[in-house]
Amino acid sequence: MAKQEMVRAPEGFRRVGSVANAPWFNLKKGNQMIGVLENVYERNDERVPKEKGGKSRFFQVKLLEATECRAGKGDDAKIVRAEAGQVINLNYGPKTKELEKLIPEIMRGAEYQVWINVQGDKFKIGNGRTMWDMDVQVKLTQAATALDDDEPDFDGAGTEAQA
Repeated sequence: MAKQEMVRAPEGFRRVGSVANAPWFNLKKGNQMIGVLENVYERNDERVPKEKGGKSRFFQVKLLEATECRAGKGDDAKIVRAEAGQVINLNYGPKTKELEKLIPEIMRGAEYQVWINVQGDKFKIGNGRTMWDMDVQVKLTQAATALDDDEPDFDGAGTEAQA
């Protein structure tokens, strides 16, 4: 039986649906990742009360270097090594939520690399909420295409307005 090649979308296409069963970046002191931010998604989440929507957000990142991840749920989760090129999930939280502002640009062709280093353990921030001690940084590696609008440049001031 011949080995089947992995099918990839042509250059320039952007994923609009999440990768199923992707592992989660392991939030453990000393773990780090670098990858290309792909998108933000919503999922059903039994930890979020139905009156609050019953859903939570998460990001997906295509790795540029291998990192440690969690595969599976709860106590059954296993620590695995995700390799460069693999898409992984990243929790949406106080330190990562700013990444969502980049998504409209990404959908217009921008590419942002994201680097995360978990510097310490989770700590309390009040009202029963917690936050991981992590450094989150981004780097623009490809600009978005310009918006095509009908508005003239320079607030409508063309050469004929100056004559």
